[in-house]
Amino acid sequence: MTKTWSVTDSMGNNHHITFQKGFGGAKCIVDGDAYKMKSKNWVIWMADHQISIPGAECNLVVVGNKVRLAVNGTYLEDGTPYEPIRNIPVWLNVLVGINAVATIFMFGVLGFCLNILVDLLSYKLSLSKKNSIALIIQVVWLVLVLVLGFLIILA
Repeated sequence: MTKTWSVTDSMGNNHHITFQKGFGGAKCIVDGDAYKMKSKNWVIWMADHQISIPGAECNLVVVGNKVRLAVNGTYLEDGTPYEPIRNIPVWLNVLVGINAVATIFMFGVLGFCLNILVDLLSYKLSLSKKNSIALIIQVVWLVLVLVLGFLIILA
């Protein structure tokens, strides 16, 4: 995956910013200089890389497959104001792991696939500042998996 932008600084100089993600990891290339990027989360790819260009403060924001560039506090794609990406709470990662193990043992591959859909919804809600709803969804999903699993075992 590659995405490229051209940014003009305060002196009228053009700068080329490129984001590349591949087998060697992700990197940000600014005018030919490459910088390795690292994810802030082990489950979903998240990065907020600050780029200093004279006269322009840029932030390359990556969440999953969505790559955006903010210049001087505004995203180039839609003009919305830049907000730093939020960290995923640790409790969400723990619940995702517990739910993954529970669904694999109780329901196999089908349960694991359903669990992935619930996890994606929870991560999306968490990134949208709706942590309480994500917590409720994960806890209800865990209770549902455990109760149905034990009912199937007892039957």
